[in-house]
Amino acid sequence: MAELRALLIEWDPSTGRRAGGINNKEVALRCKGWQNMDVKPALEIRLVEDDRDLTVAPYANTTGVTVLIGKDEINQAITANFPSRYEIVDKEWMIEGARQKGVSADEFVNKRGPEIAKRGFELKLPGIVIRPPNMID
Repeated sequence: MAELRALLIEWDPSTGRRAGGINNKEVALRCKGWQNMDVKPALEIRLVEDDRDLTVAPYANTTGVTVLIGKDEINQAITANFPSRYEIVDKEWMIEGARQKGVSADEFVNKRGPEIAKRGFELKLPGIVIRPPNMID
């Protein structure tokens, strides 16, 4: 079996444009949820599922594109660029936990969903989990 290969790609979420003009609609460049839009430029990892030559443009020597070879290198890039996410899995349970602990609603004013989940996790409220990024096994 050929060695697993992937691309770490910088991209702009406002336009969808990827470094090197890489086409995100290509079936053989599959993104399995590795996207980080909390950084600028945004980042994603796409598995290369064909035998294309990664030693030429737009892959090699292209600003914003890093070729990753092998499971270990891909997993290192996942760990370095895609943080764990906090997720509210039971909103009612979280709200009830906050009420019982006397947590003020002000803790969550002007916060988005992920920020609310992170703050709730820090306050040890129920109904929130931390999900690490999926790794290649």
